[in-house]
Amino acid sequence: MKQKRRNWLGVMGIALAVSLAATGCSGKGAAGTDPQAKGTQGAQEGKEAKIEIVWANNFNAPSIDGSYVQKQLEEKFNVTIKNVKFERQSWKDKFNILLASGQIPDIFPIDANETDMAMWADQGIIASVSTDEIKQTMPNYAKALEAVDAGAWDVGFYKGKNWGIPKVWPAGNEGFIPGYNEGWLKKIGHNEPPKTLEELEDVLTKFVNNDPDGNGKKDTYGLSGRGKLPAQMFTSVFSAYGVSPYQFKLGADGKVVWGGITEETRAALKLLNKWYKGGLIDPEFITTDNNELNTKFAGQKIGMVDNMKWGNFYKESGFITKPALDNGQNIIAGKPVIGPAGKAYGFSYGARQAPVLLGVQLEKDDAKRKKLMEILDYVASDPEGWLLTTFGQKGVNYDMEGDLVVAKELPEAEAGKVGAGSFYNPLNSVDTSMTKYTTSKDLLDLKAKLDTGYEPLQDIVGPAVLDSKTKYWTNLQTLEDSYLIKAVTGESDTDKAFDDFKAQWLKSGGQEVTDEVNKIYAERKSK
Repeated sequence: MKQKRRNWLGVMGIALAVSLAATGCSGKGAAGTDPQAKGTQGAQEGKEAKIEIVWANNFNAPSIDGSYVQKQLEEKFNVTIKNVKFERQSWKDKFNILLASGQIPDIFPIDANETDMAMWADQGIIASVSTDEIKQTMPNYAKALEAVDAGAWDVGFYKGKNWGIPKVWPAGNEGFIPGYNEGWLKKIGHNEPPKTLEELEDVLTKFVNNDPDGNGKKDTYGLSGRGKLPAQMFTSVFSAYGVSPYQFKLGADGKVVWGGITEETRAALKLLNKWYKGGLIDPEFITTDNNELNTKFAGQKIGMVDNMKWGNFYKESGFITKPALDNGQNIIAGKPVIGPAGKAYGFSYGARQAPVLLGVQLEKDDAKRKKLMEILDYVASDPEGWLLTTFGQKGVNYDMEGDLVVAKELPEAEAGKVGAGSFYNPLNSVDTSMTKYTTSKDLLDLKAKLDTGYEPLQDIVGPAVLDSKTKYWTNLQTLEDSYLIKAVTGESDTDKAFDDFKAQWLKSGGQEVTDEVNKIYAERKSK
C-alpha cells in the first residue's frame, strides 16, 4: 500500500507549487506527520501539549484564520487548528493537488463522496476507523445518527474496514407528497384530496373535463411532470405500485433488482400512457422543470404537483405554494395514494451520505484521532457546540427567542470573520434535536401534520462503492430516461418495447451493476 501511495504522489508531484498557492499550506510534508504537528509528545512545562489539527473543508470557509469560532474550539479542546480552505465548486481538483504534494489533512472536505473514499482508501490516503471507537468517543453523535438511519454505518464499509465518520442528511428521509389546487377540488365535488390511485384518476379526469377554472374552456390538465429530472417524474403513480424506476429494490426472490426494469414499473407506465392518451397529463411535461411547474400551477394549467415535500407547503415556499398564493390559488397537501402495492409510499432519496474522511496519519495517532472525534461530537450534538459553530457568538451574531435562534444581520465582510457555518461542523445537520433552534413552531406543526401517514420509498442499498457504476451508469441512465418518456407518450409500447428496453439495459452493463449491488447487499447483511 505504501509503495502504491508513493508512486501516485510521484506522478502528481509536478503540481506541488500550484497546491501551495491554492491552499496556503506550509509545505511541511504530510499533515500530521510533521513532528511539530504531533499531539502525542507528552507534557511540556507541566502542561499537556497542544495538538495541531489540519482542518480542510469546502463549505463556509471563514475569511480569516483565528476566527471567533476557531479560537473557542482551540481553547476548549487545547488544540491548534490549521485551516485549509477551498471553494465549494472547485475544491476537488485543488484538493487532489494538495494530496499529490504529500499534504494530507486530518479531516477532509465534506463533499467527498463514496467513490472518493474508495479511491483514497486504495491509495493509502485516508484512515480506517473502528466503529466501536466512534461509538465510544462520540456517544451523543452515534445516538443521533442511528435515530435517523441505523444503516448509515454501511456506507463507509469497504474492503472489510470502516472509513471515516458516518454522516446522514435527515431531510433525505422525507418523502414526496402530492399537492392539489384546493379550489379545483371543491369545484369538482371533492372535499379532500384523493386517497387511492382510483380516486386520483377520477380527480385528474374531472380536472380536465369539468372546467375547474371556470373559464368555459377545456384548457386544463390534471398534472405535469418534471421531465428534465425523470427521477422526480410522476412519483405518485410509481410509488402507488411500490417502485421507483430510479432505485434498487428487493424483488420477490429476495434478490436486489433495478426498479426501472420491474413489472411494477411496466404496470405504472401502462396507466400513465392511458392518462396521457386521455389528456390528463400535460404534453409539455417532457421539457418541464420546477420553474415551469410553478408557472403552470399558479396559472391554473395543472391542478396537481407530485414532487413536493412537506416544507414546500409552507406559505413562504418559493416552490408552488407562494407563487400560487400570489396568483390567488391555494395548494392543499394530500397523502401518497394507495395503489396495487397496498401501502402509501412516498418517493425518498434517503438520508445516507458518504462519511467524513480522516487522513491516514490518524490511524497511528490515537490522541489526535480521539481528540478530533471529541470535537466532532461536541459540535454536532452538544447544543453549546452546535450553536457556536452554526451561528457564532450569542449576543453578537445571534439572539434567542425561546429556543429559536434569531440571527443578526452583519455586513458580509464581518460575517466571514466569525467562522460560523459548516466549516468546523461538517455534521451539523445530523442531530435532529437541533432543529428546534432553526425551525419556527408553525413549521414544526406543519411537519408534524404533513410528514406522516406514509412510508418512505428508498433505494434498498443507498450510497455504495460500485466499480461497475463508473463504467456504465451514464449510458444506463440515458437509456432509461429515453424509454420512460417514450412509454408515457406512447411512442414506445409497454409490451415488447419494455422487454427490449429491459434486455438492453441488462446487456449494456446493468446486469454487471446489479450483480455487484447484490454482492454488497449480502455483505452488509452478513456483518
